[in-house]
Amino acid sequence: MKRFNKVFSLVLCMVFVVLITAYCPAAAEGDLVPSKTGAIIQELVADPNAVYQDTITIGVANDVTTLDPQASNTDANMMAFELTHETLVRIDPATGEIVPGLAESWEVSDDGLTFTFTLPSGVMFTDGVTPLTANDVKYTYTRAKDSSFASAKVSDVVDMNVIDDTHIAITLSRPNQEFLLLMAHKGMSILSEALCAADETNGPTVGTGMFAVEEWVPGDFISFVRNDNYRGAKAPTRRIVFKLFKEASTRLIALQAGEIDVCIDPSTIDLGYIQDDPNLKLIQTQNVVMLYVAINTTKPGLDNVHIRKAIAYATDKLSMIEVGFDGKGTVHNNYINVNQFGLKKDIAAYEYNLDKAKEEFALSGYKEGELTFHIMTDKEYKKNAALVLQADLSEIGINLVIDEMETAALKSTLNDPALNYELCLYQWTDADGTDFTVRNMYGSTMKDGVLVKNGSNRCVLTDATLNGMIDAALVEADTTKREQLYFDIEDYLNEIVPIVPICTSYINIGIKKDVTGAVWRPTAKHDYRFICIPEK
Repeated sequence: MKRFNKVFSLVLCMVFVVLITAYCPAAAEGDLVPSKTGAIIQELVADPNAVYQDTITIGVANDVTTLDPQASNTDANMMAFELTHETLVRIDPATGEIVPGLAESWEVSDDGLTFTFTLPSGVMFTDGVTPLTANDVKYTYTRAKDSSFASAKVSDVVDMNVIDDTHIAITLSRPNQEFLLLMAHKGMSILSEALCAADETNGPTVGTGMFAVEEWVPGDFISFVRNDNYRGAKAPTRRIVFKLFKEASTRLIALQAGEIDVCIDPSTIDLGYIQDDPNLKLIQTQNVVMLYVAINTTKPGLDNVHIRKAIAYATDKLSMIEVGFDGKGTVHNNYINVNQFGLKKDIAAYEYNLDKAKEEFALSGYKEGELTFHIMTDKEYKKNAALVLQADLSEIGINLVIDEMETAALKSTLNDPALNYELCLYQWTDADGTDFTVRNMYGSTMKDGVLVKNGSNRCVLTDATLNGMIDAALVEADTTKREQLYFDIEDYLNEIVPIVPICTSYINIGIKKDVTGAVWRPTAKHDYRFICIPEK
């Protein structure tokens, strides 16, 4: 009864909105193909005589902040890189297998240390005059070593031998069971050495992809135009636009009015409008985006493991799902993402228990009312979920202040070297390699004799023991042993509590009924290269 009363009091002011429309999960039908990865693939049947709408406009919730693949890993930026750049290899969205990307093929040495890639000849960057060579691959990976977002992916690379213009041999310091997965990440998109040398700012924005940047007005829109010199299948749509609408309701209105063709992340309470509109379709899939409370473990109070455990026990995940996601979510207790290799299904979860939370608080040595923490949020649903946490932490003597911020400002704070934050309701959106997840979320790298957190390590954890466990799992070739090593990592993280995992939910996209050709990924990093609307 207590949970019901708490949730009821928090959402009472939203009841009249919720009652406007009913919710019923659904997905578009007719052009979908099966997928083992959770992606929804809208198959585009090749037709040389087909005519397609010239421009597709996609209403997005978050702005593109950079066009340099090594400078960010946000969803908005990754979807831009998917259009403009290419990686050596790709992940097939239907099978989850590694397939050729920019590289035509590759060979691996018997000891698993050397990967020799073959590039196609005659490939040009989208400026139309700069050729791709193996030297560009070497330059890209060398440059990545200085990027906080990309350095972990190439940390094992110790040598790169450019054999000729179309062949490069990359040697690792140790076997890496996820090296190809890492190379498929858009942060490893191949850049032009010549263009970057000529213009450090704009050079990285040019790739070998199916599209090139046409115009970018930060805070408003970014447009891409088809690369008609692309070596492979030509994109059916000439121009793609990402149009920013910060409010979900405004995006949906724009879709209904025909101003946009795709509405990313409509509000869950408005999904019924999409389902009831004969001109629209609802695309929906359970996502692998883990919502979690990031804890800056270096801050006073939060550097105390008993306080972190108290917060974990006081986190009412079900109520947060009810308030933040209208009940459409799944509790997540693990420190890696859904369906990742090594996920420990029987992990000892911190079930919601205020008595245990108070016990841990007592062990911390702090007194009730002595601690006040700030938690950053950037979306309405996150703020609503944070209200639940605020109410529960007050029950155990911790004051929680909710700081509502614009997404760009929140991410800027997280990425600022000053690390001037305490708690943040954030999300992890990668679900490919387990090493990539644990190394980036919790790992650190030795620099000048000091451990420095990796790029997406929002808990600011610098733990040499954990680093050793992560390294051991990476090189273990025996699948059963490697899985157990990841189980051990999860148990270790569960004991030190650098984050509090909350839930996964659903990815919702509203589209015009004739939109096809897109790949809607459960990571929310969608592939628009072949998106189109056939002309009638």
